[in-house]
Amino acid sequence: MYVDLNKIKEVFEAWWNKSLDRPLIQIFSPKDMYIPSTLIDSYAFLRYYPDIDKALDMIFEDFSNIIFWKEAFPNIFVNLGPGCLSAYLGAELKFDAHAGTAWFQGTFSLESLKEITFNSENKWWKYTLKCIEKALSRCQDAVVAFPDLLDTATVVGQLRGNYPTTLLKDMFTNRLMIKKVLERVHDIWFKCYDTLCEVMNCSENGYSTWAGLWSRSKHFVIQCDTIVYLSPKLFDDFIYPLIIEECERIPRTMWHLDGPLELNHLDKLLNVDELDAIQWIPGAGNPDAGNDCWVPLYKKILAKEKLLQIIVPSEKVLSILNKISPKGVAITAICKTEEEAANLIRELELKFK
Repeated sequence: MYVDLNKIKEVFEAWWNKSLDRPLIQIFSPKDMYIPSTLIDSYAFLRYYPDIDKALDMIFEDFSNIIFWKEAFPNIFVNLGPGCLSAYLGAELKFDAHAGTAWFQGTFSLESLKEITFNSENKWWKYTLKCIEKALSRCQDAVVAFPDLLDTATVVGQLRGNYPTTLLKDMFTNRLMIKKVLERVHDIWFKCYDTLCEVMNCSENGYSTWAGLWSRSKHFVIQCDTIVYLSPKLFDDFIYPLIIEECERIPRTMWHLDGPLELNHLDKLLNVDELDAIQWIPGAGNPDAGNDCWVPLYKKILAKEKLLQIIVPSEKVLSILNKISPKGVAITAICKTEEEAANLIRELELKFK
């Protein structure tokens, strides 16, 4: 058995309900004598496609070499790449096994997207369902997480091709048409999400995503990669209504705030009452999430009574928690050794008795 899932789930519920009087703590470390290149191969389902059992074998082998501390748990992320909804709707899925990344390329016209329908016989959709069903059948001490559908606007951009250029041109030259397309694809997004909830038996097993936060109530990480290119006016016109609908229809939502260019829209996001949490990812080339420069940002988010998830270097966990209110914070770190993790946990437990 990897962890005591029942105990962990109770802590998560307290965190979501804002009654946990300490941070939610997820620490991962390799077992001693195990030297991994990465702790978990997040692209196993594509790397070993179509051999689902092989992918799961490798994921479970990774889990067996990891120690999950405090609220960390084994999370089986059925990953077909960020924006796999694009593949479900007919975009070409491309996977680079060496780089460990996937992307999508479509060539759809606006006219065809305005009439697009969801095909339940789609190859990648059927593969996703098989992955989930097989994972559930083999998974006793782990949680199965949603694939990354991504957001409607970015998915439309992937379907159009030459992302983000074509999508941005559409917003200026075909405003009414692109709005209709966004509405149609958004409806399909919800159809996929609701179907996945049923297939994953989430009412019984709970909800998890690539972000690794478990919830008893409906939950999803919402985001929009495209907003880094948008002015406040374009954001309000095209994206904000989609966000509001997602937050109203999904009881527990967390916004994936991806880098400084998204901060232009933070105030608007923080004013969405139904949005529960913010995940801050500084992005490549910027100071890591444990850097003091982000403390004002964290205080701003927490002051608006939003929950906060951050992923920080292990050596900065205590330092950053000394500078912000720990209540409402979910903090994740990966330690290099079991000894380092044990020492960190000991210090955290002394601090938050």
